[in-house]
Amino acid sequence: MRCWVLKPCKELSSYIKHYWVLEIDEKEGDITERVIPTGNIELMFHYKKPFTAFTNHQVINQPKSFLSGIAHQYSDVLAKGGTGVIAVTFFPYGACHFFDFPLSEADNRIISLSDIDYKSICEIEERLYNTPEMIEKIKIIEGFLIKRFRTINTHDVSFIKERIQLIRYQKGLIKVSDLSRKLHTTTRTMERKFNHFLGKSPKQYIRIIRFHRVVKGLYQLQQKSLTEYAYENEYFDQAHFINDFKQLTGYSPSEFIANCPEEPEL
Repeated sequence: MRCWVLKPCKELSSYIKHYWVLEIDEKEGDITERVIPTGNIELMFHYKKPFTAFTNHQVINQPKSFLSGIAHQYSDVLAKGGTGVIAVTFFPYGACHFFDFPLSEADNRIISLSDIDYKSICEIEERLYNTPEMIEKIKIIEGFLIKRFRTINTHDVSFIKERIQLIRYQKGLIKVSDLSRKLHTTTRTMERKFNHFLGKSPKQYIRIIRFHRVVKGLYQLQQKSLTEYAYENEYFDQAHFINDFKQLTGYSPSEFIANCPEEPEL
């Protein structure tokens, strides 16, 4: 299995964080990975066998190309031998520049790109399949994105960007009411703009960013008890903390460490 990260061209670097590529040879057979919420919106382009995802008691055979909204639950993804995929990872405020519908439609789900632009996507999928060089595959995807780019009201972009930056600075330890008060806006306006341009409510996004803090801290707990750690991260009690953690990962904190002994990159 090979996985690597590539940077976008200068024209797209304000909107796209990076591309990541995963390839699995036929002889490696099937590989299953647990995928946990990252807070990212992504585009996925399978140029070989697509993945199969198992989530919420559902089996989803992924389309060749799709938009993946911000997830708030874990899934298990089966990659069969002979897999090749390129993922476009957007900055939180970046994806809305390429889609003319509310991103809440992709909340915790995937949307096939062929449902958005059938003719263009069929052509791109064929070109990706027939193009051997990775740098050329990336150029094909970037050409598609540049054609789709649309200008968003700068006030709306700044609105989302400022609030995301504060949520991340606070590492998710902030209430929606405090976020609204500090940045002088109503919670109703914030809810509407977050759902439209990010695809998640402020409360849901805060929960995911706090989860990132929690995961990172688990690897540095040392002698601290889970109860202390739960209160430190503003959970009501240890039971609430463990229940929330299981919803996002499928594991208890101790099971997570056992299955993932090295701190994951979120």
